[in-house]
Amino acid sequence: MKLATYQDGSRDGQLVVVSADLTQAHHASGIATRLQQVLDDWNFLAPQLQDLARTLEQGKARHAFAFEPRLCLAPLPRVCRLVDAQPSLEVEMAGDALAGARSVWPDTCTDVGARLVVALGDVPRGAGEDQARDAVRLVMLAHHGQHRAAGGAVAASLACAPVAVTPEALGPAWHRGRLAMRLQTVVDGRVLAPVELAAAGGVSDAGGWIARLARHRAVSAGTLLALPGGPARVALDGVGQVDTAVCDALGQSVFGAVVQRDRP
Repeated sequence: MKLATYQDGSRDGQLVVVSADLTQAHHASGIATRLQQVLDDWNFLAPQLQDLARTLEQGKARHAFAFEPRLCLAPLPRVCRLVDAQPSLEVEMAGDALAGARSVWPDTCTDVGARLVVALGDVPRGAGEDQARDAVRLVMLAHHGQHRAAGGAVAASLACAPVAVTPEALGPAWHRGRLAMRLQTVVDGRVLAPVELAAAGGVSDAGGWIARLARHRAVSAGTLLALPGGPARVALDGVGQVDTAVCDALGQSVFGAVVQRDRP
């Protein structure tokens, strides 16, 4: 199942179900209006959304429309908790303003790197790795930007691809908290060498990081965790646009592309 959030003038947008090939969508308002609602009541609402997704795939959804990534906010525009997992620690980030897939990076942004982000259900305190891994509700793609901050500190931000995907929809490519797919980055029209995510240096098992996060306190549904590791970062000095996408074995985009650019 693939989900996205359309702009509608509100802070949290309107939840839509998206077809597997990212060509069609359908409003989910008869089931839930916001993605946070679904994460809060996953066992009840997710099966209903899955039924709608199946109807959409079969071409039987009466009010389907062409999916437009440019109309999307981040899949989860505001989050209760956003954690940047790094090799030796977890860093809390501001989660009230995640950027969408078509965005302008701030003047303070020095470089960006592709990161996988998982949206979690409730995780009890002290959960083991297998239990923690089972709490992954959605997988997302994002640009992780590093920023110059006052006093020489380094701040971070996320700009998210338009579509969030359930682990089941990723099939065997999602195995024990790692994604075995190809990441493609284009910098000012120049296509960089593709990167196999499962082989990228430092790519970590989501289960271990989630268990670490829940070591001392429970984790609430809707928490986002940016997983560490991945390809080399792109320095933005003199760069006008960076596009990033993850492709499946057939070369089709899985999450849609993150397209960030400099201010005109």
